Amino acid sequence: MRRPKTFGEWSLLTGGVLTGIVVVLAVFGQYLAQGNVTSSYIYVDSRPVEVPPLLPPLSQVKVGEETRVFYLGTDQLGRDVLGRLLAGARFVLAVALLSTLISGIVGTLLGLISGYTGGLLDRALSVTMDSLYSLPGLIIAIALAALLGTGLWNISMAIAVAYIPSYFRMVRGNVLSLKNMPFVEAARISGAGPLSITVRQILPNTFPSIASLLPITFADAIITEAGLSFLGLGIEPPTPDWGFDLNKGRQFFLAGYWWIGVFPGLAIVVSVLGFLLLGEGLNEILNPKRWDI
Repeated sequence: MRRPKTFGEWSLLTGGVLTGIVVVLAVFGQYLAQGNVTSSYIYVDSRPVEVPPLLPPLSQVKVGEETRVFYLGTDQLGRDVLGRLLAGARFVLAVALLSTLISGIVGTLLGLISGYTGGLLDRALSVTMDSLYSLPGLIIAIALAALLGTGLWNISMAIAVAYIPSYFRMVRGNVLSLKNMPFVEAARISGAGPLSITVRQILPNTFPSIASLLPITFADAIITEAGLSFLGLGIEPPTPDWGFDLNKGRQFFLAGYWWIGVFPGLAIVVSVLGFLLLGEGLNEILNPKRWDI
């Protein structure tokens, strides 16, 4: 296997490893959990057994003839911190995936239409998107989440609206630079219609830019979702969520129970870092003007 030589290749490799670990743990991590993620008991021989609260990491609990190890300890209610971390990863990644897909698809379509048609429609869409782009994404997501309410789809829609302008501006700029290129003019002279030119000639040439932006949007969506949950606008408790658990853990940090909030915070940092590195690596590799180090 060839050793990575450029910053883009190292970034892509590191980001791919980090994101791969996060995704694998989110999908299969339930088998590492030793307790109930939504209540303070575990089942032993079909009997509910209470778990002591605020157990530190690597604590062992003797339950009958079994020994349960709580690798990241328990929270203030006796719930398994590792179990909630892994279960929360599913919800966080699901929201980030849905919001990224929605914003990418809608922003790309609007950017193609606006850039190719021009005129009054282009001006109206550009002014609208520029207005949204000038506002912080978290502020837009907070306003929409408060309006739409909690739930997977509502939160995903609230976050997606905040990132549609990023795709719109990027795709529109690419369309404006491509629609007068010789290969597009050749397709137009040969009788191809606007839809055919947009889909077959222009859209494929915007894929590298879109592909490099997707992981970055995914990382931003994770941060935004955590911010919404931290403020109480995320999923309804006791469903596990990193932002919610970080907020609750903050209240116990000064009392010495640091693990309740530190591990969800680390999960957010590692996940965001992985997707950002992945996006930067893709951008560096797909960009023909990449530089070597």
